[in-house]
Amino acid sequence: MLTLEIEGKRDARKIRGEMGLGDGPIDVFKIFKEKNISYAKKPLKSNISGMFLRKGNVNFVLINSSKTKGHQNFTAAHELYHILFEEGQTGSVCVAGIFEQKSPSEKKADYFAANFLVPAETLELELFKRIGSSKKKPDFPDLLYLEALFGVSHSVLLIRLQQIGVLDEDDILRFKKGIINEAVKYGYDTSLYLPTEEDIIVSDYVEKARILLEDGIISEGKYEELLIEAGFEDVLFGEEVQEYEDC
Repeated sequence: MLTLEIEGKRDARKIRGEMGLGDGPIDVFKIFKEKNISYAKKPLKSNISGMFLRKGNVNFVLINSSKTKGHQNFTAAHELYHILFEEGQTGSVCVAGIFEQKSPSEKKADYFAANFLVPAETLELELFKRIGSSKKKPDFPDLLYLEALFGVSHSVLLIRLQQIGVLDEDDILRFKKGIINEAVKYGYDTSLYLPTEEDIIVSDYVEKARILLEDGIISEGKYEELLIEAGFEDVLFGEEVQEYEDC
């Protein structure tokens, strides 16, 4: 019987293969666009990482932008697993990146996300390019380089390096704290390790519904119903924005 970790790795490789993504770094939010998955980033006061909702053929992901940018990328991959592999599920609130969660579904989504964002083979290759010998341990500059390359949080990279046998528990304790100061010291962008606090919705759902309305395919009432069902009440009831001549 396959373990959840092995299944997560298998599923990640399957989706990369089907989408022709190769083994390099990826942008999950671009994949959302290709898969017609609408998403929003909003700062939330709760500790959740995000959630996904499914209504018929419409899939929607909410990302907590009060989490760090690296954590948001991981959450996006975590939610992608739920959408692609759990067709009967209509929604779920998630705390991503724990790996020891009680729910098999959440644990497998974490393993999928880790392998989808940071394939073991690519991680080993990039690490070899940096340090040369498999017997040599990486240091902070190597970790910073890999985190920037794959777009993942410091904690996720440490977990991946431990999963492939490069780091042990003592190494994890040594590297666990101080990554932002190290990033500044070595000239790396610190935005990966900070919350973005964005408040945006990215979707072509509203555009498609509007075109159907303007082409006379659906009524005004049906248009409003579709937007409300998909969570786009702001489009209907939001205040009108002032226009500027030079915009």
